[in-house]
Amino acid sequence: MMPSSDIDSPTISVALATCDGARYLPALLDSLLAQRRPPIELVACDDASNDGTAAVLQSFAAGAPFPVRIERNPARLGVVANFSRAMTLCSGNCIALADQDDVWHADKLARFSAALSAPTVLAVFSDANVVDERLRGLGYGMWQRGRFTRDEQERMRRGRAFEVLLKHQVVTGATLAMKVGLRDTALPVPPGWPHDAWLAIHAAARDGLLPIDAPLIEYRQHAGNVVGGKKKSLLGEARAALVLDRAAWYRQECARWQALAERLASSGVAESSRRALDEKLSHLTARAGLPASRWRRLPGIWRELSAGRYARHARNWGSLAIDLLVR
Repeated sequence: MMPSSDIDSPTISVALATCDGARYLPALLDSLLAQRRPPIELVACDDASNDGTAAVLQSFAAGAPFPVRIERNPARLGVVANFSRAMTLCSGNCIALADQDDVWHADKLARFSAALSAPTVLAVFSDANVVDERLRGLGYGMWQRGRFTRDEQERMRRGRAFEVLLKHQVVTGATLAMKVGLRDTALPVPPGWPHDAWLAIHAAARDGLLPIDAPLIEYRQHAGNVVGGKKKSLLGEARAALVLDRAAWYRQECARWQALAERLASSGVAESSRRALDEKLSHLTARAGLPASRWRRLPGIWRELSAGRYARHARNWGSLAIDLLVR
């Protein structure tokens, strides 16, 4: 098992991935300057931007009170690879991830630093206020949008984060910070996994993921968001499910979770985490093997339902609906 380390005074690097972000980037950079506990450095990896992003970064670096390292990719790497590169270049004993279009609250790094000082904590994440492109609140946070319930939050605080993340992803990368040892163990990120989900579940598998119950960033929504935090209606989710290529989706899901199982098998995580992941894979395999005929799926669905595996490993009622209705 990767040991947690007791850090009396975390030194936090900020890993920033940019790509055509000149419009909103200055607001993020200003919020880094406003931090009550400033970072020891900013590492910015730009993914072959075609706008003025590089110039914004260079202007900021010229006057910043902390070192700023700017790396430019000659060709597009994509979000995951660009963030991975930024993380590998960080020199602090902790790393906070930053999106180019958000605004951080002034106490974000101070709150993260206090939480990461605990020896058992490998990574922390917070809630985020979801706002529009002009930073006007949309009336909810990312935890509400992602249906991260009070019960799940409490289970995480009791060391049961892994079982929560086996059901659904609740960690937004722009609110995540980690000890450098987690980066060194978790990278590289395999295909099919977002970097934030991959890092979070590695921390959770070692009982080292802690939620901070406060919104510590303004999570800006605009036309160029890669993922975004806008709410989806139940009708919208249903329509998306009905056009889903069910067989392809299950192939992708099984491959993703198998990649995690293989990585964790060689890293000495707790036996309870390996058993829970094995059950998740068995559940997905059983659902992937359901017959094409909908009525013939009923016995298999009932077995998974009565064994409690939908409750433990499927996100919500929509998973059951997919297995009942989608071809």
